[in-house]
Amino acid sequence: MDLIEQTCRQSGFFALCESTLRSDPRSSNANLEGLAKIPVEIVIDKANATLNFIVDLFKNVSDPVLYRSYGTCIDSYGASVERLLPEAIAALGSKDYATSRHDAATVATNVNACDEQFSEKTPFSDRNRLVHDLSLMSAGIIELLG
Repeated sequence: MDLIEQTCRQSGFFALCESTLRSDPRSSNANLEGLAKIPVEIVIDKANATLNFIVDLFKNVSDPVLYRSYGTCIDSYGASVERLLPEAIAALGSKDYATSRHDAATVATNVNACDEQFSEKTPFSDRNRLVHDLSLMSAGIIELLG
């Protein structure tokens, strides 16, 4: 069993972890800290893309309830992209694993806050699920560091 498999078995999201890490060429020579950083960087990309997608949809919203709901999602993703994920990367680099893990896990909480605004599936529900799961997976890998 290689380091990726060992790590992914403990991440809480084995299949997602395996596919995410094995598809990134940096992981083949990475140590555990490197394997922890890769999914956080991927979450940054996915969260930013989701934020931009929601902003584009928001431009066409006229219903006041939907307007507030989309606004909550924009705020949640904005905090994740602008503050939490960069802090998670910085904390990982300085070996402050507790802060890094907390920030990555908080991104999943922010995604839940967005999801809770809607009673039905949205055009970005699948994106939310991916960002949520990648965030928790990242937190799980970071937790292995200590």
